[in-house]
Amino acid sequence: MLRRARGLSLLTRFGVASLVLTIAVGFVLSSVLSTAITERAREQAEWTVLVAVRLGLQPQLSPEDLEQGIDPARLAPVGAAVQGAAADLQRGGAELDDMDPVELKIFNRDGEIVYSDEADLIGRTTESDEFEAALRGEVVSGFSHSTTDSDDSEIGDRRLLEVYVPVQFEGSATPDGVAELYLPYAPVAEAVEADVEKLTWTLVIGLTVFYGGLFRFIASASGKLRRQTAELQVSADRDRHQATHDALTGLPNWELLRDRLEQALVAAGRSDDEVALLLIDLDRFKEINDTLGHTYGDKLLRQVGPRLQSVLREGDTIARLGGDEFAVLLPTVDGESEARLVAERLRESLHRAFDVDGVVLDVEASVGIVLSPWHGTGTEDLLRNADIAMYAAKELKGAAVVFEPEEHATAPNRLTVLGDLRRGLEAEGELFLHYQPKITLDGERIEGVEALLRWQHPTQGLVPPGDFIPVAEGTGIILRLTERVLQMALAQQRTWLDAGHPVPVAVNLSTRCLLDAGLPDMVQRLLTEHRVPASLLRLEVTESAVMGDAARCMDVLQRLHDLGVRLSIDDFGTGYSSMAYLRRLPVDELKIDRSFVLGMCTTAQDAVLVRTAIDLGHNLGLTVVAEGVEGAEHVDALRTLGCDIAQGYHFARPMPAAQLSELLATVGTIHDTEVPAGS
Repeated sequence: MLRRARGLSLLTRFGVASLVLTIAVGFVLSSVLSTAITERAREQAEWTVLVAVRLGLQPQLSPEDLEQGIDPARLAPVGAAVQGAAADLQRGGAELDDMDPVELKIFNRDGEIVYSDEADLIGRTTESDEFEAALRGEVVSGFSHSTTDSDDSEIGDRRLLEVYVPVQFEGSATPDGVAELYLPYAPVAEAVEADVEKLTWTLVIGLTVFYGGLFRFIASASGKLRRQTAELQVSADRDRHQATHDALTGLPNWELLRDRLEQALVAAGRSDDEVALLLIDLDRFKEINDTLGHTYGDKLLRQVGPRLQSVLREGDTIARLGGDEFAVLLPTVDGESEARLVAERLRESLHRAFDVDGVVLDVEASVGIVLSPWHGTGTEDLLRNADIAMYAAKELKGAAVVFEPEEHATAPNRLTVLGDLRRGLEAEGELFLHYQPKITLDGERIEGVEALLRWQHPTQGLVPPGDFIPVAEGTGIILRLTERVLQMALAQQRTWLDAGHPVPVAVNLSTRCLLDAGLPDMVQRLLTEHRVPASLLRLEVTESAVMGDAARCMDVLQRLHDLGVRLSIDDFGTGYSSMAYLRRLPVDELKIDRSFVLGMCTTAQDAVLVRTAIDLGHNLGLTVVAEGVEGAEHVDALRTLGCDIAQGYHFARPMPAAQLSELLATVGTIHDTEVPAGS
């Protein structure tokens, strides 16, 4: 039964359990109250007899009657007196008004019967316990089926209430005798039955109403709980799917691919099978975006996955790594020849024309191939070598190339940097952040900080950002790199918040990030994870990045702005802004490029550009930040022009988080009173 009950819903189990408990409570209450009703009826009967004896019988007797016996001539008046007292009680409205005495006996102190309705009993002696108790002054009652000890009495089939009442005359210290009165129990039973029936119905109705109300409340709460659970499950499933799948194509992303690759490597290690990883890059995809727009490019990318899947086995995995990069995992493969064959099939499937909204598009692909254990036994080694092989294939203008350690050991620096950067993303401590303060022009308060990525290569030392950021921006790896930077920046921001320093942190976004529809969801997830208010995050985008596809970037920027994130136009003046778009962009801050700020004190044209940028920003309601402030003359000029914030070596160079924490403790920020430290 318990096993079957586990299969029922929680509401059903509660309903059954609560019903059983309600019935049990009703049964217990009914039993207890029925006992109380019965006892009350019996006490009422005792009281009736006591009054009948004291008012009707005792005044007809004298002490001598009990000592010497009652004259037979007086027996009839005694009986009539008892009957009369009972009748008076009935007329007085006693609760038990049908209790006519059945038989009366009177005992003296010695237990001898001196009076009885049955004359042949007079003179007999009793030794009952009830008599002894009554002789001590107690009113004692019990049940009997006969007025005698025999079972052949005419009334032996009737249940009687037998009551012993002390008879005590004035002046006596102890009772002078005992009156024993038999009453029919039927009236008592009827009264009890009526009261119990009334009680039972009251309990049934009351408990039914209680159970109904309780069940309805629990059912409502259970329904709400089920809906909330279902919503949480849907949300959790959606979050898990978003965390492991590409937002645009719905294909597995790098995280899921890596997990499946690790599982395949473990399984291959037990069975000596080979695992193949194919890295695919679409050739001339940028031309499609530049010619037709990113909308056509996105629709094309959505068709790539099904096209590739059509030539693969069920257990193989297709993943989108970002941009126009895809990867295919073959958990088991019969050597290099099969891997090459699959790669060629994939390329042939992509060479068939794509129909995108009536436009026929031809696509070619370059494929890099690696096999485990020959080209590596770890996920990072395999992906790094697949990168190298894929870029070697691109140099061959569309091909499938298997990684060759001897040939590719001296691969171009750009390829090795990209492979090492992929590995650095997974390593502990290679990537870290420095922070450069943005200072009010009076130099007294920190307005915010900009997070700047640094890479400590295990063999090459500190790699300049200019050597790896442009390489990353050319591939889908920039998306993972941006997520890592946001993770580190928000984690440090949470530490500063806990220390009482609500300092805004700015992070730079590349063009690829702005074209990724999943970026706002990722930012929201990280803000929630680190419990950082959205208003304290700044996202900086370059003027040229926005203007490259302003319509498409507008949607991503608007969604970020709706989250409460502050947005900034970086390197203003170096691009080709459309004033119409600039006016519509949901940005909060404008940063003047350092090249103009550095020359504003020596070149009139630069001074005019800086003044114009400041006026434009203020007229659009934006905060204006000047980059590259390296001298006191720059500070004076900017202050004269009404610039809001300055950033540059004159105030502070980029520094580690620990050093900035010390600076925050002494200088403070202009936001110290705006956001609670424990928010």
